[in-house]
Amino acid sequence: MQILFYLIGFMLLTTGCNNDKSKSSDYKFAYWCMEQGRATHYTHADTLSSEQWKQAKAWIDRHESVRERAQAALFLGRAYAKEEKYDLAMQTYADALRLAQTHEQYNIAGYICTYMADLYRINHLSDKIREKYAEAASLFSQAGNSLSQAYALNHLATEYAFIDSFSIAKLLMKKVDSIARAIKVQRLDYNIANTRANIHYLEQRYDSAVYYFKRGITLDTRHRTYDSIGLAESYIALGDPVSAKALVDRLYPRDSNDYTLNDMYGEIYKSLGNYKEALHYKEISFTIYDSIIITQSKADVLEVEQKYNNLKMQEENQRLENARQRYLLYMIILFCCFLIGGLIFYFYRKDAKQKIHWQKERMDRLNQERILIIAQLEKTKHTLTILKNNNQEERMHFQNKITFLTEQYQRLQQLQLTSSSIYKKLTSLCSKKQPNKSKALLNEKLWKALSTEINIIYPHFHNLLFKQCPHLTDEEWQYCYLHILGFDSNDEAVLLGILPTSVSVKRNRIKQKLATEMQKESRLIDILTSYCQSQISY
Repeated sequence: MQILFYLIGFMLLTTGCNNDKSKSSDYKFAYWCMEQGRATHYTHADTLSSEQWKQAKAWIDRHESVRERAQAALFLGRAYAKEEKYDLAMQTYADALRLAQTHEQYNIAGYICTYMADLYRINHLSDKIREKYAEAASLFSQAGNSLSQAYALNHLATEYAFIDSFSIAKLLMKKVDSIARAIKVQRLDYNIANTRANIHYLEQRYDSAVYYFKRGITLDTRHRTYDSIGLAESYIALGDPVSAKALVDRLYPRDSNDYTLNDMYGEIYKSLGNYKEALHYKEISFTIYDSIIITQSKADVLEVEQKYNNLKMQEENQRLENARQRYLLYMIILFCCFLIGGLIFYFYRKDAKQKIHWQKERMDRLNQERILIIAQLEKTKHTLTILKNNNQEERMHFQNKITFLTEQYQRLQQLQLTSSSIYKKLTSLCSKKQPNKSKALLNEKLWKALSTEINIIYPHFHNLLFKQCPHLTDEEWQYCYLHILGFDSNDEAVLLGILPTSVSVKRNRIKQKLATEMQKESRLIDILTSYCQSQISY
């Protein structure tokens, strides 16, 4: 039993360790995803797949704070947007925004609004774009994030400039300027210069546009190419293609395959009146554009194929995980079945051994009582023989005691017989239905056990029976041992594999051999019982 309990404990401990390992693995995966999300959030690099984010978000929603949950939802929305699942992305953003605002996570809510504005830009919903940038600016202000507030207002001013609301755009830029003067971040100063340059260009104030494009180039050399293109376009708009050409010549080699470069040269030569060169560069730019479209189409096909492969891989991983869990469950069920079967077998054997032990104790106790009664009986008989003949009352007392002890002895013999294992075995065999009655149920082993038990209970029975009739056959001897048990003819017929009429014939034949003149009217069982009782005085 201790081994079984140890096995159960080891199984539970192993299951607990596996659960701990699973929890640790889930935690590490979620933590890694969040670090990746934060990194790509600030660098605008590609994020993880939506399936990975869903798995990480499921664990974060159960174990992490509201801030982490809102961030995870934001990153999941970005993954949906990257995979062009725009409806799912917008729904995820909306749920994340509601969660962040409910729990006063205004900074995260502001970022969510900017990503929602990006989705609205895909569908060209300018009103919604302006609404979300305005909401983002308000949320960043509540969060105390002045830098992000300035960026949101900067984007909002650009959106108003696109619809020719230059007065509103300029008012917003004044707010941005006040924030920039307070925090003094060069990156923000560059964005302000770039935004003002674009606003003035849209307003067709090209002189001011030139000024701010030049200022942007001095503030951030990383984006000088884009600002230089804007500056060149402003020169062309001002009617100064020579300055524009000189600027572009400094940026690119003349044989560049860049679409923007060749398109810009086409515009410059068109302004200079050199239509042949303008046509040449326009053809190059169109050819580059077509190749870009073809390359993009191939990239889209490869991306779709990659997504399909990733999906198949995820399905295969899920199938393998389900199979692993299923096999683990089968092993646990099989182990439990073996365990239950072992316990049942153990308790069955224990119960059988206990019954055998009780049976042996009972038989030993009956045998000891029988021996004690024999001793008392012998002592009483001896006392009776040495009494004087004239003491009739005392002789009567001992005679009654002998009768009582004899009855007790016979009762113990009968009880010992019916309590024996061979008697119970034969009784069980008699109760079974036998479709083939020609087959005897008593085999050699049972006959031997029966004769041994009878000789123990009735130790002088064999000698008395042999003295009365020494010519009994082996089959008749066996039947006499069986008949002492007191079964009726039907039960004996079942045990012997014969008909009840054959049992009656067998009884009569043995009775004729054993019966005296006085016993001719007696039954065979009575005759055999008289031999069993005669052994007391043997």
